[in-house]
Amino acid sequence: MTDTKDFDVIRVCRSDGVDTGPGYWPVTTPAANSIKKTAADKAPRAKPQMTRLAEDDPRFTEWRVKLGILLKQELSQSPDDGVSWYVPFPKGYWLYEKSKHLWVSGYPIKAKLFKTPQEFALHLIWLLSASMDYKDCCCVHCNVPSLPKQTPTSDEGLAHMPHESPVKQDHIPHKVTPIPVPTVVGQPIPTKSASPAQRPQATHIPPPSIPTPSVITPPTATPVPPPQIPMSSIPPQVTQPAPKVQSQVQPPQVQQHQIKQTPVHPPPIPQPQAQPTQVQQQPQAQQQPQVQHSPMVWPLKSSLLFRVGELVWYQNGQTWRLGIIGAFNNTHGFELLAIGHRLVAQQNVFKTANDMRPFHAFSVPGVTIQDLKSKNYDDVPWEAMFAAYQSDANRRDLLILDASKMAASKIDYSFSLWSPISEDPSTKTPVYYGCFFGAERIEIGDALRLKALPAEWNITTDTAVLGLRQILTNRDYPGAVVFRGHIYILVKGDSPLTNAVPEEQLPVPLRDELAWRQQTGPNSRWRWVLVKENAALKEQSIRGRFYPTYRLMPILNPAGFQQAVQQGQADEQMPQLNNRMDGMGRYIGRKRNRLDTLGASISGVHGTRLAVEPHVKEEA
Repeated sequence: MTDTKDFDVIRVCRSDGVDTGPGYWPVTTPAANSIKKTAADKAPRAKPQMTRLAEDDPRFTEWRVKLGILLKQELSQSPDDGVSWYVPFPKGYWLYEKSKHLWVSGYPIKAKLFKTPQEFALHLIWLLSASMDYKDCCCVHCNVPSLPKQTPTSDEGLAHMPHESPVKQDHIPHKVTPIPVPTVVGQPIPTKSASPAQRPQATHIPPPSIPTPSVITPPTATPVPPPQIPMSSIPPQVTQPAPKVQSQVQPPQVQQHQIKQTPVHPPPIPQPQAQPTQVQQQPQAQQQPQVQHSPMVWPLKSSLLFRVGELVWYQNGQTWRLGIIGAFNNTHGFELLAIGHRLVAQQNVFKTANDMRPFHAFSVPGVTIQDLKSKNYDDVPWEAMFAAYQSDANRRDLLILDASKMAASKIDYSFSLWSPISEDPSTKTPVYYGCFFGAERIEIGDALRLKALPAEWNITTDTAVLGLRQILTNRDYPGAVVFRGHIYILVKGDSPLTNAVPEEQLPVPLRDELAWRQQTGPNSRWRWVLVKENAALKEQSIRGRFYPTYRLMPILNPAGFQQAVQQGQADEQMPQLNNRMDGMGRYIGRKRNRLDTLGASISGVHGTRLAVEPHVKEEA
């Protein structure tokens, strides 16, 4: 008979296990009782013992097979193809029997045991990742407080683990979920005294490539900083953009790819009408300018949610993958180009908005393959690596996944400008209509989330957004880009504010947000307040695009958002997103166009064209 291969053995070489072998759980005997017992006394019941299973015990083998099924489903790009996986326990972990139940021992806290393959698989996924932070682990034990300091073992090729405890006692991290969303107001929060049965338990494996939206610590190597452009070289006056748009402010249109389960629709925005100006004697807030109620046009042409050319997450079975929106049509939805490397052709997929997430909704985890760590996408000899993994389908799948992570980082640290407003070559400060800014596509009329504003402006960035009026650069500093516009903050109050901006004067995304908030909470009196006009900001001050709450939250957390709306607590809802260039990567800066940025990350890139709208005109 010919030999058949039943399993691919997947070894977890990194371990934090502390089970030292036989004797780790000593066998205890009941203490002898000096008091004589009568015949009527019941015989003492033996205390349940932790019985260490033999390595060849069929139940041990069954657990290894189940772990292989779970890990292949989550980590393999083709979980239904090829042979099954077989996962031996990492060093320092072992299977025991107690009270007719099986338990995995070896977690850094001795009393904490894994009781199902699903629970243990979550911890193995973290051990297989590049993360050195216990807070990135989704398992049931790494998401509770009171873990003492423990130095995991390292022996014979085992990678060194962090020399810190899984969780510090003075900081309880939020539980890792595949879709990070803010807590719904009014939802009960478990207290520290909650019993173990009341604590959240992991019953399935969430996508391993979706940690919570936390800031990823950059590598220790000093990154190349973005080019600095003297702000004095930027002209002080705002020039009105030249593209042809309607002269009247139009209400925000419901985007073509409307989300089906969106329960709330904003009321129509009234057209601006000429009204007599009433002079009121109102005290002005400190350092807040007077609003000029002159007609203002915000020529936004693109969707308020997803746009062609953007990098997004999309659902692939039970996991998430990264792709570029290549086209959109009303029949098939969004056509996505999976990123990785063009040496491995990947089929385009069609998805609806409900199956997608903005890139900044999740954090990109570190690479798994050791040879790729501390490298950048363009520095990797991809041809040689794919050739070396040609006969190993599992390693090849991991290489494709790691390539997509590294390509996403490269895209996030790049930008390209499109649709110049003036073709005059003598202009020292060219102005552009739009920009592929990292993962997103932004244009004049957009609202941008802000960070790291100058301290002398005295503006908090929690709700501060920039209404974008200009995108410009300087021919003396061609690698730099400056964003200019008005800065607004969202406030709520009962008294009228003289510096509150009328709805018809707001950028379309802010107008859309305000209309929804006024409809769901008419007594809340939400206002967008102008705090600085004609602010010029470098790219380091931009977090990313602003998304109206009622458009994004129904796909991030549909149940929680629906509940908040029904309970009248929708005004506290706000999408929590990551920021551009928060991950691990090296600054790349300006590229010629979007395809130049994508490079070899998509299949057939030299013959690929993104089906962008007519107003998006890129440099050839």
